[in-house]
Amino acid sequence: MDAQPYARCTYMDETFMFFLDIKHSFSDIVREVCLGFKSLKHGSFDLRYAFPGYSSCVLSNDVDLTLMWRCMYDFKLQSVDILVKDCGFSSVSSMVTHADDYSCISSSISVLPSSIVDGPEYLGHYRPEPARIYLTNEWQGFIKHVGQKFEGGALEFRQKLTKYAIELGFTFKFKRNNAQRIIAECAKRESEHCKWHVRALKCIVNDFFYIKELDNNHTCKGVLREQTSSHLGSHVVKSEISNELKANPTLKPRQIMDRFKHSFGLDISYRSAWYARELARKDVHGDDGNSYSQLLWYRDAILESNPGSYCRVEINPLTNRFERLFICFSGYIQGFQSCIPLLFVDAAHLKSKYKGYMLCATGKNGNQEFFPFAFAIVDSENNANWKWFFGHLYNILSTQGRIVTFVTDRNGGLLNAVASVFPDSPHSYCYYHLKENVRALYRNLSGYFVDKVVEEFMKVAYSPTIASYNFNLQSLKREGGKPIESFLTHLPLDKWCNAFFRGSRYGEMANSIAESFNSWCGPLRELPVFDFLEGLRVKVMENMSERKVECKKWNTVLCPPMEALLKKFMDVGRHWSISMSSETLLEVHAEKSVAVDLENGTCSCRQWQINSFPCSHALAAIQKVGDLPVYAYIEYFHTCQSYIEAYTHGIQPIPNIDKFYVDAATSSAVVQPPLVRRPSGRPKSVRMKSAAEGGTRRAIRCGRCGQLGCHNKATCTAPI
Repeated sequence: MDAQPYARCTYMDETFMFFLDIKHSFSDIVREVCLGFKSLKHGSFDLRYAFPGYSSCVLSNDVDLTLMWRCMYDFKLQSVDILVKDCGFSSVSSMVTHADDYSCISSSISVLPSSIVDGPEYLGHYRPEPARIYLTNEWQGFIKHVGQKFEGGALEFRQKLTKYAIELGFTFKFKRNNAQRIIAECAKRESEHCKWHVRALKCIVNDFFYIKELDNNHTCKGVLREQTSSHLGSHVVKSEISNELKANPTLKPRQIMDRFKHSFGLDISYRSAWYARELARKDVHGDDGNSYSQLLWYRDAILESNPGSYCRVEINPLTNRFERLFICFSGYIQGFQSCIPLLFVDAAHLKSKYKGYMLCATGKNGNQEFFPFAFAIVDSENNANWKWFFGHLYNILSTQGRIVTFVTDRNGGLLNAVASVFPDSPHSYCYYHLKENVRALYRNLSGYFVDKVVEEFMKVAYSPTIASYNFNLQSLKREGGKPIESFLTHLPLDKWCNAFFRGSRYGEMANSIAESFNSWCGPLRELPVFDFLEGLRVKVMENMSERKVECKKWNTVLCPPMEALLKKFMDVGRHWSISMSSETLLEVHAEKSVAVDLENGTCSCRQWQINSFPCSHALAAIQKVGDLPVYAYIEYFHTCQSYIEAYTHGIQPIPNIDKFYVDAATSSAVVQPPLVRRPSGRPKSVRMKSAAEGGTRRAIRCGRCGQLGCHNKATCTAPI
C-alpha cells in the first residue's frame, strides 16, 4: 500500500478517522477510540470491523488486529470501517469491580448466568446465528438531548426523527408540523398515556432547528423494532439510495428492496422502492424540464472547450421550446478520418419524462470496434428530422473527401433522407431486419419451413457473383412461393445483394455496430436530456482514452483481429499452385481456379472487392510475386498506426465550475421542454418489438370459436 492506511471509526451518529500503523497494538486502537469519543471508557465498548462480504468481524485482541491487516492487504484496501458498540454488560462489570461488600458482588453475579455457561456453543449446526450489525444501528442516536442542532432545518429533523422511530420500533404523530415548529408525540399517548414527546423550533438567526423539549422515555408497551414500519416510506428510502443511484443510474426497484433487506434489515414494498428511485433520480439529476435550459450553455461549452466541434441547437422562436439538437465533437471528426469509411445509422428511444429519440451515426475502427461519430436529439423519427440529421452529416463529411457507405434499416424517413442528401454514396440495408421481414411473411407457418426460406434468402444476399445470384434466386422462389416474389419486387438489388452492391460494405451485412452503441449507452437514456448528453460525453471520453492507452501495447502491423485474419487466410492457400500471366495478373489453382489482378485489387471470387481485404487467393498471388509485402495491399485503416491516429485527439473535458455564474448572467434564456402527450397506462421502459423484428404477439382466445390465436369474435371466420 502506497499511501498510509486509515480507519473510519463510527459510534452512534458520529465518525472520526485516524491513521493506522503496522506497529499499532490492540491497546493503541482502543486508546485512539477513547480519545476520539470522550464519553467512552475503556472496557465499556466492543469493536467490529467490516470488509466486502464480511460485515461484522470481531476486533478484541492483537491477533484480531493482525488478521485485519492481512485482510486489508488481500483486499487491497487503504481504509477500514470500525464500528464501536456499547458493551451489553459494562455497567455490571463496573459494579462487580467497584463493589465493597459481598452482597453486592453476589447479586451482580446472579444477573449473568448465561455468561458462565454458553449453551449454544454445544448445539453444532443448530447453533443460532450471531446477530448482524445493520446500517440502521446509527439511527438510534439521531435524537439525543435538548439543544441538539439540525443544520438542515425542518427537513433534516423530520427525516432523523422518522429514522429514529423506525430503529427504536415505535410510531409517532405530529401535533404541529411546519417550517417554524415541529411537535411530535407517541402515537399511544391517548390510549396508554405514553409521555414520549419532542418539540423542536427554528432559530431565526441561522435557520437551524433545535430541540427545545424532549421526554425520551416511553411508558407504553410494545416498543419493539420490527422489519416493517408505517414510517418507512419512499422519502426515507430515497435518502439512503441517492448516492448509489448517482453511481448506478440503472438501479432497479427489486435491487433497492434486496439492499434494504440485506443491509438495513427492513422490508419495503415495491411501490415504495419505485417512488424512492424516482425521488432520488430527481434529487440527483434535477428536474427533467429544467434540464433543457442548460443546453444553450452546453453548446457554448462544447465549442469553447473542443474547438472544431459541430454543435447545433434549434429552439422554436415563438414558444421558446426545444426542438432538435445535433452534436459531433472535434475528436470524432478528426478520428473518423482514420476509421473505415462506413457509418451505421439508427435511432433509439429516450426514456426520460419527455421521451424523444436519439439519432446516431456510428463508425467502425480498424480493430472492428464501434467509433461514435455524431448523434442528435429529436422529438420523433420522421422524414423532416432524418433529412435534418443527414444534412448536418453532409456538412461534416463533405470536407473530408471520402465516399462513405451507409448501413441502415428500412425506416421510410431514413431511406428518403439518404437518397436525398447522399445520392452518390453506397447504401446498404441491414440484413438482420430484412431477415425478420421475411419471417413476417410466413408468420402463421411452421418454424422449420420459415427457417428454410430464410436460409435460402441468406444465400441470395451473400451471392458474390451474378451467376450465383441467379442460381440461388431460383431456389428461393421455389421454396418461398409468391410471398417472397412479391417481397423482392420492392427491394432494390443494389441495397442488399453482394453481387449488385456498388461500392464496398467492408464485410458488414447488418446494422449491429449501431445496435451495440445504443445498448452501450442504454442506461443513460433514462436520464434527463442534459445529464444524458454529459454522461454520454464522459463515457465516450473515457472509452477513447482507454483505447488510446491499450493500443500502445500492441506489437503487430495490423490491429489484432485483422492480423489474426491475415494469418488465417495465408495458411489456407499454402498448397495452391499459381500461374503468372503478367507481373500483376495471376491465376490461382485452388479447388476452382480464379484470376487475381493485383493492380486493381480484384479477384474472381469477389471476396477482395466485397470485404476490402485480400482473400486467400490474393494473398497467395501476392506472395508468388514477392515484390511487395502483403501489408502493402491492405487498407491503411486496418493498421495499428491508423488506430492510434483515430484516438490521438480524443474529447476534451468540459468543466462546469463557472456554470453558476453563466446561468445567473443569462437567467432570461430559459428553454422550455418540448410538448409531449403522456401516453395512457404505466410508463414503458422496454420497447415492444414488432412482428417484423421477431416480436411475439399475445395469444387471445376467440369468444366465438374458443381457439387461441390472433383473432377475436369480430374477425373470426372459423366454421362452428
